[in-house]
Amino acid sequence: MEPSEWQRVEEIVERAMALEGARRSAFLNAACAGDEGLRREVESLLAYEGRVEQFLPAPVLELFGGEASAARFPEGQEIGPYRIAALIGRGGMGEVYQATDTRLERDVALKFLPADYVDTPDARERFRREARAISALNHPNICTLHDVAEYDGQPFLVMELIEGESLKQRLAGGALAGDEAVAIASQVCEALEAAHAKGIVHRDIKPANLFITARGRVKILDFGLAKLRSEPHAVSEATAGSATSASESTVTIPGRAMGTASYMSPEQARGENVDARSDLFSLGVVLYQMTTGSRPFEGGTPAQTAEAILAGNPVPPRLRNSAIPAKLERVILKALEGDRALRYQTAAELRADLERFQKPAPGRRRWPAAAVALLLPLGVALTGWELGWFGEPSAPPELTIRQVTNNPPEDPPPRASISPDGTSLAYVDLAGLHIRKIDTGETRSFPPPENYCFR
Repeated sequence: MEPSEWQRVEEIVERAMALEGARRSAFLNAACAGDEGLRREVESLLAYEGRVEQFLPAPVLELFGGEASAARFPEGQEIGPYRIAALIGRGGMGEVYQATDTRLERDVALKFLPADYVDTPDARERFRREARAISALNHPNICTLHDVAEYDGQPFLVMELIEGESLKQRLAGGALAGDEAVAIASQVCEALEAAHAKGIVHRDIKPANLFITARGRVKILDFGLAKLRSEPHAVSEATAGSATSASESTVTIPGRAMGTASYMSPEQARGENVDARSDLFSLGVVLYQMTTGSRPFEGGTPAQTAEAILAGNPVPPRLRNSAIPAKLERVILKALEGDRALRYQTAAELRADLERFQKPAPGRRRWPAAAVALLLPLGVALTGWELGWFGEPSAPPELTIRQVTNNPPEDPPPRASISPDGTSLAYVDLAGLHIRKIDTGETRSFPPPENYCFR
C-alpha cells in the first residue's frame, strides 16, 4: 500500500473508532465511497478495536500528507475574541488553528474537535479530559492551556502557540546523537514528574506527542488519553456503557487497551490499571527509537505489536547502534522492563540516571587549573616579597640549612614554594599537594583529583 493510501486508511479508522453502530456504518459508506479494497482494509483494522484502542497517531500540530480539505473556519473569522489566521494542523482527534487573541494581541492555538466528533460523547469526554489534565499542570515542558470555550456548540481549547517540530518529524531523518536523545528524554522526565505528582498518567507518550520548540525546549502535547487521579480504578463495560455522570463514563475501560500500540506498556496492552510506571515504559520505547532509529517492538498489526510487547525481549540497542554507551543501554533496557516492579519507579529516578550522561566526566585537563589556582597565590606572594611590593624587606635572617621534606628518591617534589613569611612550604608529589609548617613539621595534605597526577 502506498504511503498516501495508508494515511487515508489511518484517518478513516481513527475517525470511525469514535463512532458506533449506525453512525459508524454511515460514515464508512461515505468515507470509502464504494472502494471495496479500502473498506476491507479499514474493517480489518477496526476488528482489533476491542483489544488495542487508539493505536493510530493523533499528532496535535501535524498535517496529514496529501491534499488537505478546506478549513472549517476561514481566515479572518471571529471565534469569540479570537480571530482565525490559518489551519495549521489536522489529526484524527483534533483540528488546530492559529489565531490572534484580540484582547491581548497575542498569537494562540485553538484546538477543535473534528466536525464528525462534535456530537460524540466519547470524543467530547476525551476533550474534557485533556482540558482537566492540562489545567492542573503548570510546567515549562507541558503545553500551556489558556482557556476552554465553546463556539456554536463546538468546544475548543485555547493553547499556547509553539513553533518547531514534533519528535516524530525529527526522527524521520533517523537516529539522533546520544547526547541529544538523552537531553530530550530528560526534559520529558521533568514534565512527567510534574504530571505524576498531580496524579495524572499521560498514557500516550510517543514521538508525535512530543514537540521540540525552536529553542530546543521539549513539550508534551495531547493529554486526551490521560488518566486522572479522580477517575475510578475499575469500571465494568456494562457500567461504563450505562453511566450517566462524567466521572463514571470514563474512557478507561478495563480489558480494553488505551494508547498507541507501539508505545504501550505491557500492563497497558493487557488493559490493566496503569500508573506512572507505564509512562516510563513508553518513554523507554521513545528513547530506544531516538538512539537506534527503530522501535523495540514491531508487528504487522496492532495486535501483533501488542503481542511483541507482552513477549518482551527487545533487541539490545547496541546491536542496532554500536555507538550507544553500554551504560545508556542499561538505562534503556531498565525502562523497558516488562515487570513494572523491576522498571524505573519514578520519573525522577530515570532522569537522575540520564543526567549522569549530560555532566562532563572528570578528566585530566580540568584539574591543572585547580592546582594552579592553589599554587599561583603563593607564587605571586613570593615574587612580590622579592620585588619589595610589601615594603622594604628587613635584614635577611641568618640562614640555617634544614631538610623539610623526607620524600623517597623515586618521588622527589617536582615543585615547591615558601610562604612570604618563611614559615610554610607548599610542595607537590605523587601523593598530592602539601602545606607544611617549617618549624613544627605540621602538614596539611590535599590528594590529587581522580585521574590526575601532579607530575
